[in-house]
Amino acid sequence: MDTTRPAAPPVVGRDEHDRLLAQQVEVEKELTRFGDRVSARRRRLPMTPIEDYRFVGPAGTVRLVDLFGDRPQLVLQSFMFDPEWDEGCPSCSWAADNMPRDLDRLLAPRGVSFAMVSRAPIERLEAWRHHRGWDHLVWVSSAGTTFDTDWGWTIDGQDQPGYSYLLRTDAGLFLTYRTQRRGTEAILPVPAIWDRTVYGRQQDFEDSPSGWPQEPTYG
Repeated sequence: MDTTRPAAPPVVGRDEHDRLLAQQVEVEKELTRFGDRVSARRRRLPMTPIEDYRFVGPAGTVRLVDLFGDRPQLVLQSFMFDPEWDEGCPSCSWAADNMPRDLDRLLAPRGVSFAMVSRAPIERLEAWRHHRGWDHLVWVSSAGTTFDTDWGWTIDGQDQPGYSYLLRTDAGLFLTYRTQRRGTEAILPVPAIWDRTVYGRQQDFEDSPSGWPQEPTYG
């Protein structure tokens, strides 16, 4: 396929375009309302206790509770980084690239903190963090803990990417929700931008018209 001259949508007059766009907007409103109902269900899930694990940060031991800072909520990215790797998982790295430099300021009004955790030694995490320019992100090592196997982030020695959503109360620390695979896309801005462009993500899992530029999803 010649992706330098991809196919394009048919051309219509302004009135016809406005009519079809209005139909699309109505469908998208249905999706938004459905998403609101899904979120309402999520907020009603029960929570389960989670141990106050002792991770390793650049300055030494960091307990899970420390990652909350002075806030009641924590989003914890399980970042695939095998202890033998010199570089982090490409897709997890790309997800971290999506996090804005002012993320902490943006999350603060709702009492939310964000951090990343991986199995690799902290020295390797720090080297990759500085290489990628993530000085605004907190990253700790779970090496020497059972965190990853306890919660299914490492299965048969293979890491799984995703996010844990945690709540701190007077009774302790609790897991309220977690998500993996394409469920992680919901908090990433770039896929949402791509999805609204005419060519989408340009990956072969998408249902696109013939001639649209596409490449292997996991190529």
